[in-house]
Amino acid sequence: MRARRSGFGVLVGAGVLLLAGCAGDGAASADPSADPSDAPTSQPADSEPRRHVDAAADLESFDCVPVGDGTRWRAAGVLVNSADKADFRVTVLVAPPGATGVKARRVVIPKVATGVETPFEIAAIPVNGSDALTCRVQVTRLR
Repeated sequence: MRARRSGFGVLVGAGVLLLAGCAGDGAASADPSADPSDAPTSQPADSEPRRHVDAAADLESFDCVPVGDGTRWRAAGVLVNSADKADFRVTVLVAPPGATGVKARRVVIPKVATGVETPFEIAAIPVNGSDALTCRVQVTRLR
């Protein structure tokens, strides 16, 4: 019998580390020598980091099937962007439900126009495991 690793323990551990990094004594800095000109300034819009927005609703169709002997799968679908022109990231994995630490394939589809059907295909998706395999897709809009 194989031991299963719990993702819950990893999440709890990460949460504790995150909270520990944010912890303080709650007192505001009262340093009279603090110079307001040293305060961080906002960056121009061009250098802002990308935001990742769930865009599952923009996935109009999706099909995922085994290829050949079943050790690789192929996925294809159509995106219809419901927002402003943006890049999309599509991630597909084939694994049993609840599997962790699995390999996936990811593509970025650049400059998808608003309201335009945009087909995509992802080949050679690795298979993780052998029992009760499911193909899962995640669509993210990159802003």
